[in-house]
Amino acid sequence: MTDETAPTNTLRLRFVGTEEDGQPLHELRAAHVAEVLQGIVGLSSDFAKAGAFGDGPAGSEVLVRPAQEGSFVIEVLREVLDATESVHDAAAVVGAPGLATIVWYATKSARAEVSDFEYLENGNVKVSWQDDTVDEIPAAVWIELNKRKRRRKKHLRQLMAPLSDERVTNLEVKAPPVVDAPADDHPTFTLAREDYDSVRDEDEIEENARIFETEASMSAIDFDDARKWRVRTPEQNKTATMEDADFLQKVATGLAIRSSDIFRLRVREDTVTKNGRRRAKWTVLQVVNHRRAVHDDDDS
Repeated sequence: MTDETAPTNTLRLRFVGTEEDGQPLHELRAAHVAEVLQGIVGLSSDFAKAGAFGDGPAGSEVLVRPAQEGSFVIEVLREVLDATESVHDAAAVVGAPGLATIVWYATKSARAEVSDFEYLENGNVKVSWQDDTVDEIPAAVWIELNKRKRRRKKHLRQLMAPLSDERVTNLEVKAPPVVDAPADDHPTFTLAREDYDSVRDEDEIEENARIFETEASMSAIDFDDARKWRVRTPEQNKTATMEDADFLQKVATGLAIRSSDIFRLRVREDTVTKNGRRRAKWTVLQVVNHRRAVHDDDDS
């Protein structure tokens, strides 16, 4: 139960999308919800320690309210601890950014580079971004934005984890405006999958390999470089490395290959998925057999 005398600010996260049956999104993976809360706690903790909220030495605590019926909503409260002490009363945090604004600045710094900045007489920092936008940021927030960047990306990945689910299209962030907040306060905004991609771990690499057989024709052969052959299957036309030494020897000694010839190939596909993008490399391990098209005069 929250202490009604303690200063709080509220952050509402609404995940928007469509279920497989076409109905509006009404459930998320439990693992993703756990990550969302871990990300919020991590961001709040780091910026609180930097003095961004003006909490004082006692700090604050992140609480969660039940989701509202009819949509998937997570409501998060940041409650200042020991609010009875004068240093922690509501007046002490007047003008400090809310949690939603911290999420905005953190996300913005992950997807846009700083082009210029200027310390202002009011103690804030005027930041110009390379996307031609400008924000006036409290000094404590600016200092924290320039630290622990890898850690902050991790927290943002956790916060936006549901956006890795194809059913989820947007994350709506909303909070009541903070008392006497600066003009650049951002209590309401929407994050999309591009925002999630901008904070994916640069070292997030997944490598896989599989071996299979397929029928294909040779759309291009290269006598000088075995890595530049092209094979055409019913699904795709792909560059491949030819590693069948016996077949290469036959080609070198005069085997005629026509565009209509059909080959049974044993292929290894090596895939690398980095930051959500997948690349596949084919290697022909063996030409199992080879036949001419039915209208050709002879076979191999």
